Amino acid sequence: MTDYQYAWGLYLIGATGCTLAAWLLFRGWGRAVTHFFVITVMVILFTPYAIDPETMTMAPAIYSMLFGFLDGGFMSIKPILKLLLGIWGSALIVSLIYQLLTRNRHSTRHQAADVYSRQSRRSTYAQDDEPEFDYDAPARRSNSNRGLSREERIARDELLREEPIRAIR
Repeated sequence: MTDYQYAWGLYLIGATGCTLAAWLLFRGWGRAVTHFFVITVMVILFTPYAIDPETMTMAPAIYSMLFGFLDGGFMSIKPILKLLLGIWGSALIVSLIYQLLTRNRHSTRHQAADVYSRQSRRSTYAQDDEPEFDYDAPARRSNSNRGLSREERIARDELLREEPIRAIR
């Protein structure tokens, strides 16, 4: 392997690490925001640009853009900007289509797991003297006794009736 290939290999490993860091940073912000930022980081870091079209010597487009701007101004980086914006826009459109096609899979999977946990909870906590109800998700959210056995509900009610202990200064 040549130095050129080693440099690209190290760069790709670092860019993959930056992409993973972007995903870890934004994954709690929602699916659309995570896709937007990860795609932006990937386009900036992984887009190559031909420095010498005859020998096909490639470099990351962000470096070519930076050094081209320092050397020749805005007009010299215009083709690189067009390339980056085209790839970025295409990737965002593909991501949007993917998100639209898979938007209900996530909620369906959680609803199936919710039904299973409700059934297992009912069989675990059901008492002979208590009626069994099959609540839907909104009713369960408003139910303050969800998942508690009879003894647990009695203990909770006793604790809630006690007077709060005040701190002594």
